[in-house]
Amino acid sequence: MTKQMNISDFHKFFLGFDRIDPDFFSNAPMTGYPRYNVLKVGTEGYRVEVAVPGWEKDDIEITFDKNELRIEGVAKQEVSDEEEFVYKGLSGKTFTRVFKVGSNIKLDTAYMKNGLLCVELYQEVPEESKAKVVEIHDA
Repeated sequence: MTKQMNISDFHKFFLGFDRIDPDFFSNAPMTGYPRYNVLKVGTEGYRVEVAVPGWEKDDIEITFDKNELRIEGVAKQEVSDEEEFVYKGLSGKTFTRVFKVGSNIKLDTAYMKNGLLCVELYQEVPEESKAKVVEIHDA
């Protein structure tokens, strides 16, 4: 079952946009797995935190290309033949999370900490796009 996306969800997936981009509605289907946070860090940074308890970093792929941050869990979490779930509250299924990012957003680093996959991003505004302060001279 996929969750219907509404207008209040858009800010969670579009980082660094000041206006609507032409491919605004081309995001992957919405699901609730895995859970995630998007944080604004300082004035020009963002951090995407994805809950990945039990996942190994080798089983996760991060791709940053063409204004898209894609995080994929590529290997389904399995138990050994000697184990059997009495209760399974952690999914462990493969997943894909896609975030659209503005053209000035750059990938800084990714790391795992306390069951969270953290992806650090920053905004790099070109000099010609920055606001300019104009000094007023006497005539």
